Order: sequence, then C-alpha cells, then structure tokens
Amino acid sequence: MILFYLLKVTACTILFFGFYVLVLQKLTFFKINRFYLLVTLLLSFVIPALQFEIKHEVVTLDTDPVANLSEVKMAEKPSQLIQSLAVEHQPETKPEIDWLSLVPFAYGAITLVLLLICIWRLFGLIKYTGNYTESDEGLKLINKTAGFTNCSFFNYVFIDGDKLGDADLAVLLKHELVHARQYHSIDKIILMVFKSVLWFNPIVYLYDKALEQVHEYEADEFTSAAYGSEAYASLLLKLAIAKSDMPLIHNFVKSPIKARIKMLFSSKSPDKKKNAYLLMLPMVLMLLWVFAVKSVYAVRQIRVENTSQKGLAETGQSLLNDNGTIEKHLMAGSVKNIKKRNVVPGNQGAVEFHGFKNSKESARPVKPRIISFTKITGDIKEKVSFMENAVIDIVDCRLNAKYVQLDEPNHKMIAKNAVLKTKDGNSLTASVIVFDLKNGNFNATPDNGKAADPKKPGLERQLKNALLAQPVNETDAKVEYRAKDSVKMSKDKSIVYLFGDAMVIYNGIKLNGSKITYNKTNNTFLANGATVSSNKIDGLIKADSIYLDLKTSKATLFGENF
Repeated sequence: MILFYLLKVTACTILFFGFYVLVLQKLTFFKINRFYLLVTLLLSFVIPALQFEIKHEVVTLDTDPVANLSEVKMAEKPSQLIQSLAVEHQPETKPEIDWLSLVPFAYGAITLVLLLICIWRLFGLIKYTGNYTESDEGLKLINKTAGFTNCSFFNYVFIDGDKLGDADLAVLLKHELVHARQYHSIDKIILMVFKSVLWFNPIVYLYDKALEQVHEYEADEFTSAAYGSEAYASLLLKLAIAKSDMPLIHNFVKSPIKARIKMLFSSKSPDKKKNAYLLMLPMVLMLLWVFAVKSVYAVRQIRVENTSQKGLAETGQSLLNDNGTIEKHLMAGSVKNIKKRNVVPGNQGAVEFHGFKNSKESARPVKPRIISFTKITGDIKEKVSFMENAVIDIVDCRLNAKYVQLDEPNHKMIAKNAVLKTKDGNSLTASVIVFDLKNGNFNATPDNGKAADPKKPGLERQLKNALLAQPVNETDAKVEYRAKDSVKMSKDKSIVYLFGDAMVIYNGIKLNGSKITYNKTNNTFLANGATVSSNKIDGLIKADSIYLDLKTSKATLFGENF
C-alpha cells in the first residue's frame, strides 16, 4: 500500500538527515555534503521499493489425528468465504464508508495540487527572462527593481542595478556564477518535487533548507577566495535586508547570514574527517535489512496416519500442501453452554443412535440444514467448507460441534468435538463424528473407547486459574518463546512455529513441547508432546497435546490419558 511505503520513506529520511545534522553539517566539504543530501533523499525512496527474499524451509514429522478422514479432499486453494452458505445465515450488515480507502485519493489530490503550484511558479519565473544582457562569463543579466532581486536561476541573474555599485555588482556576479556553473537550480527543482510528494513529512523541508545552505557555502567559498572574506562579509551584511518568497531562485542573502559569515572565517576540516562519510554504508545496509529484506518461512510436514486416533491432539494445526506452504489455519475457539451428557463407551466404528436412522435397510440421502456458525471458510469451486462453532440440524437431530467440515461432492460431513442430540433428549458426545450423507449413516469416535480421566477437569481448572491470575491485555501481552531447532513464522508473521525442545513462558506458566504453534492474533498456543509447570499448579502436567487460549483462559488436555 502506498501509505505504508511513504511511511517507510519518511523513516529513511529521518535517519539520514539525523546523521547529517549530528556528524556532517559542520564539515567544510560542501560538495560532498551536497552529494550526501541528494543521494540519501533519493535512497529514501529507493530502499523501501526494493524487495529481497530469504527463504527458510524445515521438514517436520507430524501425525494425522483422524485416520479415516483421509478420503475427504481438502481445498487446494487459499481459503475464501463461502457465499452460498454465508448469505442465508450470516447477519445482515449495513454498508459503511471505508474512510481508510479514501486516504490514498486524498493524498494523491494534495500532491497533484502542489505539483501544479510548482509548475505555475516555474512559468511565473520564466516570463521575466525575455529581455536580458549577457556578461562576459555567459550570465544573462536582467534588471529588476521590485520583487525578487539580486538572485539567480540557472544562468539568469536578476539584479537591482540602482542599489549596487560596480564593485558590489562584480562580487554578486561572481557569487551567482558559482550557482550557475554548479547547476544548483536543478537541486532546487528536485527538492520542489520531493516536497510535493512528501508534503506531510517535516524532514523534507529541513532537507531543502540544508541543501540551500550548502549551495551558499559553496558559492561563498569561491567568491571570498577571489575578493577576501572581510569585503565579502561586508556585502552580505549590506544586502541582508532583501528577501524573496520565490522558492526556485538562489537569493544572494536568503540563507542565514550569521551562519554564512561564521563559515567564512572557520578553518577548513582536515581530510581525515572524510572518513565520517563511510558511516553512511552501515545505515544503508541496516535500512535495506529492515525495509527491503523479507524472510519467507515455509514448513514442510510429512503426515503419518495415526490409526489409534488420540483425540483432537492436532486441533488448530495448519493444513499444508505438498510444497510446504500454508493453505488454511483453523484456530480453536471457545464453546459455551454445551454439556457433554453421555460419553459413549465401546470401540471405534458405527454407533446405533436412537433418532438417527443409519440402518442399511433405510439407507437414504440426507441433507444437513445449517442453523448458525461463528466463522466459515472454504473453496467455492470444490464445494468444501469449514465451519467453527456450528449448529446443524440433520434428520431429527441437532449437531453442536466446534469444527465441521462439509464436503458436498463426496457426501461427507465431519464434526469434531461434537454433541448430537435427539428431540427426546438423548445425546451422543464424541471427539469425531463422520456422517455419510449419501446413505444416512455415521461413525463416532468416543475418545478411543476410553472414559475420560477424572483428573482431567481438575488439571484443566488449575491451568485456567493460572491463566486468570493476570488477565491478558491483548495490546501488550508479553509472551517469551524459544526453540532449540528453529523458529518459523507464517507469511504475515501472525503465527509462530517452534520446533525442537520448544518453550513458551507467560505469566509464570512454562509450556514445553516438541512443537509449539503460537497464534499472535488469537493469543492461543498448541503444544505437542507437552508439559506445563507453574507455581500455581500442583506438580507437572503432561499430555500428548495441550491447548491454551489466553483470551478466554481456556486450557484443554489431549492424549490417551485424557
């Protein structure tokens, strides 16, 4: 976006000009100072426009939490809103004016007006150049008694002959000859354009004054060498009362007289101080690294199916394609007011459930009716959608699930962390329910057929109390993290992946794991092979996976023991 680019340009100008004021301004290398000001102003525009990529890749081994879901095709394109589902069920929103989108147009309009003013001033100056007399040095002299006088624009010199004697006129022409031969007027035009583009940046106006001062120092140095510093200083004081509001010209006494006279009698800087200009290189490299170098983190995961299905150990994990790039990221959310009334015992497989006809004799297609959800993503072309915190009616039952994947072409619907209720009050609670919409059957996975560990609610409650000890402030949440092998990030740097002996510390809670996924936007953590310790927790908590939500202070443990 153009506004972010201009902010980066502004940051570059601040650093470059700050170095000039602190180190270079008092040096008498006027030509080099002029070069520094022009080049750094140009670099301020170039550096943010450059883009260099540094690619990182890491290969990790990961297990698929639900083996029997592999036949369901995942979307192979970036997630997008499923309009066919969202239009009917999402609340209506009134159109609002996007004021932020109008900012670039406002900026462009102001810049255009300022550029037109520059052109108008340039033509206003050129209209005085019709009648002139040429000097032996090639200067075109124009007699002008009102407005801007005793100044120059390229080789045109505007003089007030009635107020200048022959001696004073010779000194002035020598001074303006330096401006003409060094093409200082080109610098003035360049600065006018830069000021029009960066009109909101106060540093560019300081650049203009500094460059004009360097021009005058350079011209003063040549002129005083020919006529003497004392005589030249006297002429400056004599004409000091003259002023001009024309920004394109070089007025003989426009630049601060005190600073110019002081510089006339200052000793020359020793050549060894030219080494100070070499400090510009580290600044350029630093700005290139900050604004032009972009790190691209790609995670390549090798999936190994886990037939034992250890619950939702990988809930909230990123879905990756064969190239290792992130396709989707469904972060776990909070489920409110849902009670798990019945945990169905037994082995994984088809479950007879009163109220949902799944016998082969009565096999028939069924169509789910979506009641509500908090978020939906997916692929319109493939007709695959992903819903969070969904409520769906199917046959004579109501399904409440944290995650639902609806695959229309394959007639599959998969619900995770689900509760299926009938009208007569019966319910089935399972970690995964797979619906065959074509035949009207479903399979339920009730936590590998094991009853929940009675210690789990108490441990999760301890974790929640530890998180609540200091409620998270989303604006300045302080989270420390590190990893032995590598720390990777998503393209927008909102998701951090920690690999190998990873650790996260927050509010006295220490979370360790072989792999930890940290979502900065949602303030959530998902750790594999995890342990948690804290002075507010009794002992060390171990689990196959641990999920922490700092916003809701929710903690969930996953694994064979839970």
